Amino acid sequence: MKNKPIDSQAEELKALRAEVLELKKKLHDETMRADFYDTMIDVAEEMFNIEIRKKAGTGQSKGCTKTK
Repeated sequence: MKNKPIDSQAEELKALRAEVLELKKKLHDETMRADFYDTMIDVAEEMFNIEIRKKAGTGQSKGCTKTK
């Protein structure tokens, strides 16, 4: 009876470690994806000589209005 909680704790610890590894992999993948998009935007801005990123403090363009 006394070994049961220890086994349960060991299994829970093993599951938590697996979850941490999975989350670290997902974080790495998302970080890589974000870096890729930033690089892709930088290259496109240089190649086509246009600004893709919106500057801070600018409002929405006048041509983008919703109609009901």
